[in-house]
Amino acid sequence: MRLTNSNILILRSLRPSLSPYKVAIKHLCIVIVTFLLSGNYSVLKAQQNPQLSQYLQNPYVINPAITGVESYLDMAAAYRNQWTGFDGAPSTATFTANTPLYLLRAKMQRREGETHQGIGVYFYNDNTGPIKRGGYYGSYAYHLKLSTDWFLSMGTFIGANQFRYDSNEAILLQSPVDALVQDFSSFDFDMSLGLYFYSRYLFVGLSANQIFNNEIPYDFENGILTSNGSFKRNFNLLLGSRIQIGQEWEMVPSLLAKAVAPAPLQIDLGLKLVYDNKFWFGLAYRNQEALTGIAGLRFGKHFLFSYSYDYITTDFSGTQSGTHEFILGYRITFANQKCACPSYSL
Repeated sequence: MRLTNSNILILRSLRPSLSPYKVAIKHLCIVIVTFLLSGNYSVLKAQQNPQLSQYLQNPYVINPAITGVESYLDMAAAYRNQWTGFDGAPSTATFTANTPLYLLRAKMQRREGETHQGIGVYFYNDNTGPIKRGGYYGSYAYHLKLSTDWFLSMGTFIGANQFRYDSNEAILLQSPVDALVQDFSSFDFDMSLGLYFYSRYLFVGLSANQIFNNEIPYDFENGILTSNGSFKRNFNLLLGSRIQIGQEWEMVPSLLAKAVAPAPLQIDLGLKLVYDNKFWFGLAYRNQEALTGIAGLRFGKHFLFSYSYDYITTDFSGTQSGTHEFILGYRITFANQKCACPSYSL
């Protein structure tokens, strides 16, 4: 697949006149772009990775290149109860924490808006009936300053994913007492790669998750349990803008495209309004699936709470009562400590 105009813009911004160290970063960026664009973007299966409606509130979970993008230690716990009232419906819990490295070095004083690094951790637990999944990752990102306004970040999740199948919770359409259908648990090395191109007014992220296509012994096809399956590569494209409206209001339109074989492309379109970075609300639409309402509030300097509700727009809507998602966040700032990263909070 050929590079898009935005990809070409990113690569042209990394001029050969950079230092040898930054030239090495340039070549690493080219490798990552080539790998990310080598996948099949015409297909998707959203549930291969946990489905989350509030991706703008914590975009770190879909792209490791966002590690350390803010000027504080950012921690968030989230819980999603999907298709409430439906037996065996998916539920997802996540915990994330990420920070720029300079905040952890008491003697390091840097100006804001400089090249910097970030580290973080990401854990999730995703349950869908008899299938239990978990992910345990550390992350690293390098944020390269391209110009006065623009940054390019390259990041990775490195860790493991766990898959468990509990036959006691399974209801099979065929062979419900098949002796070959047994409990199973696997624990495999996993990795994600990401790029994030951003300024105060525009952000573009591209990421690939589950890049090794780890095999699992069970999979479902048309409600039938089969013997072959794998964690498919997931590809995410995040695009959005911050538009200032007066002195206190900000509008954040966004698009998230998610792809994995062999399902159709999934598109999330959203619009969020933010007042004084203390209160926000918005709407989003997921094609052929759901309409989402979002609202949130910051408490003082450290706490935030955000809630979303998905109204299912498919024929499945009559068998459940929607999806609820909650996020509780906490940020830690360091007194008298400057950070090299800009303040571009979503």
